Amino acid sequence: MTENAERNIWAAAHKERIKWNEGSDEFVRLGKRIIERRLNETCGFAELNPYMSHFIETDPKLPGWLQVRFGNRPMPGRRTITGGIAVESGPTLVYSRGPSGEMAVIMYPVKSAVSNVEEDAIILRIGFIDYWGLHLGAQQDIRDLIAYAYVTSIDLKPTWGQRQRIRWLRFARRQIVNGEHKNPARTTAMWKLLGLVGSGSVTGIFRLLGPGLVGWLIGTYGNDWLKSLIH
Repeated sequence: MTENAERNIWAAAHKERIKWNEGSDEFVRLGKRIIERRLNETCGFAELNPYMSHFIETDPKLPGWLQVRFGNRPMPGRRTITGGIAVESGPTLVYSRGPSGEMAVIMYPVKSAVSNVEEDAIILRIGFIDYWGLHLGAQQDIRDLIAYAYVTSIDLKPTWGQRQRIRWLRFARRQIVNGEHKNPARTTAMWKLLGLVGSGSVTGIFRLLGPGLVGWLIGTYGNDWLKSLIH
């Protein structure tokens, strides 16, 4: 028997999976404390909370899974097509671990019988994220969730910053639309820009600035962009 045949070819991947699982398990274990702190630090939550109860949920049957969910709210003055009072269900943020230890962070919009947005969900990030990556990232995840609540509710008025944040996420992140995954518009735009620069079809000063602009875009947003190509 050769040396290569004696080596356990499954050990390395198993060891990596255990490492990532331990990190996300720890995040889920401490999730309620982490999320509550981030919610209370986020502008707009204090005003929303009295009208939409929130729940931070885990499930022993789903290791590596945590959900931040806002409940239902009656919509005074709005009726469904059957004449009943319309009800709005709040936004949801889900952390879900895949079979190889990778984590998906997915955000779902406010929904009601009288108004819905085009996308079913925005995928904030997917990848191998350790405990501290999840812990520190939760601050921005919760900011995104509260901004999403204000932007996707028909009865709320978002701030300029909240509008721009969700506009950017819709441009830069993958979405689920009608149950299907949709690549981010940013990926298409980046390829078009690279094609223009590479083909020499841009002219004048932009031709000179083109490579520098592409470098700046990749340097600024490269990690997200490259991840969007891989996943």
